[in-house]
Amino acid sequence: MNDHDPGVRWTGIPIAVISAALVGVALTAFGLELARIHPLLAIGLNIIVVAGAAPTVMRWLAIPVWRWAVYGAGIGSILSFVALAALAF
Repeated sequence: MNDHDPGVRWTGIPIAVISAALVGVALTAFGLELARIHPLLAIGLNIIVVAGAAPTVMRWLAIPVWRWAVYGAGIGSILSFVALAALAF
């Protein structure tokens, strides 16, 4: 199977959705607990966590199966930042 096969897309979408949900919930829960201390602490530490994990996660883009999990993790982290900005302030 190559990357242009439509079957790969339909297999990868559930993986991306699950990884987006897991990453989004984990980062949001972590950030909301930190927001109890200070809202800027929550956003600052989440940026540090995502920046620290980014080099490893970006290497996984070269692996076809993990590519979908990386897409989901990226979407989950973006949604988490939006949720934290809305809920923390």
